[in-house]
Amino acid sequence: MISESVSTTMRITLLLLICSLTIVNVDAFDFMRMGHYLGYVGCYVDKSQRLLARFAGEGNMSLGKCRHLCRGYRYLGLQYGKQCLCGNYLNHRAYPQSSELQCNMVCTSEPHRMCGGPWRNSIYRV
Repeated sequence: MISESVSTTMRITLLLLICSLTIVNVDAFDFMRMGHYLGYVGCYVDKSQRLLARFAGEGNMSLGKCRHLCRGYRYLGLQYGKQCLCGNYLNHRAYPQSSELQCNMVCTSEPHRMCGGPWRNSIYRV
């Protein structure tokens, strides 16, 4: 019974050590993006002449579904919680990056993920 207790304590200690080493090695900017796919680029302004030219779909949207719809493109944009757009170029001058606070609408199929906002794209690498 004592050896079982020591074994459990050792496992917990090892787990805490691994967690603390992982947290120490996390970049502060990456930490702020938790919940985003690793290919997340940022929140960008959009206009009636779109940043990403191809409108791929609207409705019950998720990152996975939009990635599927944008196969063959370099970038995808999630906008207004339910729209998916695709393109190969980001024109930073005409469509500047905006505050993450402006990409504040949750995806219709992924309530833990932000899917842009009104005229704001959450841009990801496909």
